[in-house]
Amino acid sequence: MSAPRVALVSLEPWDQVWRRNQHLVAELIAQQLVGSVLFIEPPAAGRAAPARSPLPGVTVIRPVLPVPRRTGGLSILAGWLRRRWLRDVDVLWINDPVLGARCAAGGSPRVLYDVTDDWRFSEQPARLTRRLVAAEDRLATTAVTVVCSDVLADRWSQRYGVTATVVHNAATQPSYAEVRPRPLAGNGLHVGYVGTLHEDRLDIDLLLRIAAMPEVGTIHLVGPDAMSAPARDRLAAVDTIRRHGAVPSIDVPSWLVAMDVLVLPHVVSEFTLSLDAIKAFEYLAAGRPIVATPTSGFQDLTAPGLRVVDAAGFPDAVAAALTGDKQFDRTVPTWEDRAREFALALNGPAA
Repeated sequence: MSAPRVALVSLEPWDQVWRRNQHLVAELIAQQLVGSVLFIEPPAAGRAAPARSPLPGVTVIRPVLPVPRRTGGLSILAGWLRRRWLRDVDVLWINDPVLGARCAAGGSPRVLYDVTDDWRFSEQPARLTRRLVAAEDRLATTAVTVVCSDVLADRWSQRYGVTATVVHNAATQPSYAEVRPRPLAGNGLHVGYVGTLHEDRLDIDLLLRIAAMPEVGTIHLVGPDAMSAPARDRLAAVDTIRRHGAVPSIDVPSWLVAMDVLVLPHVVSEFTLSLDAIKAFEYLAAGRPIVATPTSGFQDLTAPGLRVVDAAGFPDAVAAALTGDKQFDRTVPTWEDRAREFALALNGPAA
């Protein structure tokens, strides 16, 4: 049987800050587990951008909403995508459930819903939550479901009676011993957080408590900034906190190994408990001391040099990590492994 042609309806664009779907796509193509991938970016307003090919076998398109969402723009767009791009695909891989469910309404040969977050627990307007839940209700009965965490698997079982396939996240496994730490501005010791800055995840109060510790020289926040203006202003007012913005995925290892301690000061909520943070695997691969709140996948991890503590004990754990060993040998799952697991779901029996 020939490798399937896949179309992916993505929640994120194809950019240099690689997320789960880009890592999986790259490995599925590299291992010839799929024949081709059409990567459909989130729709935008304005003029359509030309299709591009960031990797052999991968075509990226950014569709344009013909009319606003509130007047049926997504349904019109889905019809156009089915006619123009989806007629010859073997599998429709959905990461954006709202647009994806509409694309699947035309009777795609096989539909897979890849659940990466329980967005119904995120902070968003009620109308968006209703739209999301309606789409997930539909996909629960029409799609094969893959989830990235055991928490999500339990929730899909309870909500829908669906047995979802769990494909966790992973890390690209360079030889971290050979990665050169990048020079860091500010005073040492250096504490780092690598990931999207968002108040649904990041505990701003806890981060400020860490910044006030005399043991901490500089806190480095590395990743896309999706915070509100008030939260951004609170962090900007602290001299020991530096925000570096988004960096290419290929540069992440050099940031990680430059830190004295890596932290995950996440809020513990129904939303964050559903996550299987890629940074969990990247932090482990870097071999540095880690302090994390019990969420975002860290609650299930044990490893040398990893301290999982609640917010009350977090500053003391950071202080202990700063004075302890700074290098640990750890082995982590790779995206090569995860792509093979994901391919089994792509090619498995229909729902």
